Amino acid sequence: MLLKDISTQQETLYTLQENEQVIFFLLNRSGDITFDLSGPGSAAHIFAFFLGKDTDKETLRITQKHSARNTTSHASVKTALFGQSEFTYEGMIHIEKSGRGSKASQEGRALLASPNTKAFFRPSLEILPEDVECRHAATVSPLNQEAIYFLKSRGLTEQQAKRILIEGFFKYDIEKIKSLGVSTESILPLLEKTLIHTL
Repeated sequence: MLLKDISTQQETLYTLQENEQVIFFLLNRSGDITFDLSGPGSAAHIFAFFLGKDTDKETLRITQKHSARNTTSHASVKTALFGQSEFTYEGMIHIEKSGRGSKASQEGRALLASPNTKAFFRPSLEILPEDVECRHAATVSPLNQEAIYFLKSRGLTEQQAKRILIEGFFKYDIEKIKSLGVSTESILPLLEKTLIHTL
């Protein structure tokens, strides 16, 4: 399995050939991106993290295009928002008639760390063959104030408490990347640096 950090890249189309398996990592990237599984047996695991602050307003559009049979894709989009920031995720799973036997999923999860933040998730499906498996999910929730209070009662500042909770929010996906057999050493410092800058 290959890990590709495409956070700062400008490409809008990533094509996977036969049996190619790639983990794509995106941090604070917006715009339109298409992942085309054009080779049989190819797989794309997409992990997109976004941390918004101040008056940031960004939109990420991801298309998971299954052009070949027995292909697999999963997109996990997670955002933590501060200040008056807004984030929109528009996800499209498109499976062509030639994509029989494919599996695809997408999920979006937002953590609202400030009361004036907004998150919008718009998943959609375009499925032409019948023998496929697809699913999508989305949740938006505020930062747990009871958890912050508990951590502050243990001597942490509010900022430290928020950082621990937000790190935990992203931890599941970090562990998922590890479970796919790759190291996260290259992306953890980037995430921590961005979080510190956002807080």
